[in-house]
Amino acid sequence: MKNILIMSMVFVMVALMTTASWAASSQTVTVNATVAAVSGALSVSVSKVTGTVWTPATAISFGTLVWDSVNKIFLPNCYYAVDIGVTDNSGTAWTLTHTRASVANGSNNINNKINVSFNKQTSSTTATELQKVSYANSNNIAYTKAQLSGGWLRIYYGVGTGEAGKDAPGVTPIGLDTLAGTYTGSVTITLTP
Repeated sequence: MKNILIMSMVFVMVALMTTASWAASSQTVTVNATVAAVSGALSVSVSKVTGTVWTPATAISFGTLVWDSVNKIFLPNCYYAVDIGVTDNSGTAWTLTHTRASVANGSNNINNKINVSFNKQTSSTTATELQKVSYANSNNIAYTKAQLSGGWLRIYYGVGTGEAGKDAPGVTPIGLDTLAGTYTGSVTITLTP
């Protein structure tokens, strides 16, 4: 009996030591994921804005302007918003540059009769205006990845209204001093590393 009692105590002590050594062991499992590189993807979308209705568009076309007989100026029924996004996770410090060709009819142009507003959008309804200039002064305006961090670039285009505080410096409305006809130009957005 004495031997059985001694053997039982030895068994309990061995079990306790084994439990203590099991608690101290560990094993490491590796976790990984590969993120694919996406670099230099530029997206540009144009929207025609009439009142509060946004409609997809392929060009900035103010159409035939309407004569406002009270204010003696020509006005469109809309303005345009151009959203520019860059899809890039390469870490490259890129730049977006806005260049323009004159909105002209022969030797006449309406470059000082169009507002261009550059905005950093952080949501569809939240923005910070970065700069507002005339179309004439919008050539070679650039914004970097750091300046647009956390958002994207939205550019608004609108014909001068003559209303105080609404037009960019130097923008005047289209009046009878503007030769009749169709005025055409273009805007180019360039993404550079």
